[in-house]
Amino acid sequence: EIFNMEKKSYFEVPKHLRNSEATGIHKFEPIAQFEIGPYKNFVYLIIDWNLKVAGIVDPREELVTIEQALVKNSIKLTHILLTHTHHDHIGGVEPLLGQDPHLTLVVHDQDAVRLTQATISHSRLHHAKDGETLLIGQLRIKILHTPGHSAGECSYLVEGAPHCLFTGDTVFIRDCGRTDLESGSNREMYASLQRIKNLSPETLILPGHHYKSECASTVGTERVESPPFRCNSVEELAALP
Repeated sequence: EIFNMEKKSYFEVPKHLRNSEATGIHKFEPIAQFEIGPYKNFVYLIIDWNLKVAGIVDPREELVTIEQALVKNSIKLTHILLTHTHHDHIGGVEPLLGQDPHLTLVVHDQDAVRLTQATISHSRLHHAKDGETLLIGQLRIKILHTPGHSAGECSYLVEGAPHCLFTGDTVFIRDCGRTDLESGSNREMYASLQRIKNLSPETLILPGHHYKSECASTVGTERVESPPFRCNSVEELAALP
């Protein structure tokens, strides 16, 4: 690929995700982004507008704005997708399951250990497996196991034009997740970054937190601008500030 370093015009982010703040649901756009809570968490909806169904990625407990948007647009939740189970990404799981026991909860086994027993025994629990494809309506979502921040961390790749990757706390804009928490690993983080780095350059990066001015990026942009993506070894990654 050829990148224009001066103009920084690598690959374009869709207009509704190009702002400096999350702007929620946009009619007929398959991705809706909300910023919620003191940790600047991004919570996402993946929407099939034809069937009026959606999945929610990493729901926090402050659900009112999202629930109102779903009702306003007559969209029904069918899935909860967890990138990982640190406390700031799961607060809305039990309230949502309490409202609708038919929801499918998707989480990797290595991260399910942090959930309550009631949640783990949920009848619609789906054990995320690397490389498998889920359907939300007619939208195809591929699961990528991307450990490093947490042993069971997964990224979710929505196949479309362009592809959209929900990276949780694996990849942030021009940064990556910390590896010094329980089950974190520099070695695994480096391997996960290499895997994501090799996706098609126009793939959207949709991170779990709003830590930079932008709300979204692309793999092509991060290859050029992100210090973790530019590391050539585990040691270089570990040495980053």
